[in-house]
This record gives sequence, structure tokens and C-alpha cells, in this order.
Amino acid sequence: MKTLKPLEKHNAERANTYKKSNDPHPNGIACPKCGKELWDSDPGTTLTSSPPQKNVHCPACKYVGYRVA
Repeated sequence: MKTLKPLEKHNAERANTYKKSNDPHPNGIACPKCGKELWDSDPGTTLTSSPPQKNVHCPACKYVGYRVA
């Protein structure tokens, strides 16, 4: 029989992962203004637009915009 993980343990593990992955980080997309790499500004947040989007910014030129999630 398969041993299942308790919900509390799963939630605690995911909360730690989420905290680490929520820091702004580069995303591999070129800035439309200067061509340097864009960063996801708040990776843990997805805007509920259609299509869903994420906030991005360019640390080099200060461009701010959105990308499709």
C-alpha cells in the first residue's frame, strides 16, 4: 500500500519552496526597450486577466510591463 504524505507536511514544504521562488528573478525574455534580460517582478503572483499575465521589469533600463503567464 502506498504511503501518503499528510496535508500539513505537504503545505509546509510547499510554503518554503514558494517563499524562495517568489523573489524577483531573470526570466530569459529580452526587454523590448533595451534588449537586456527582463525579470519577473513578483513570480508568485499571476494576474487574473485573459490570458493570465505576470509583472516584469528590466533592471537595466527600468522598463515595466507584463508577460503572458
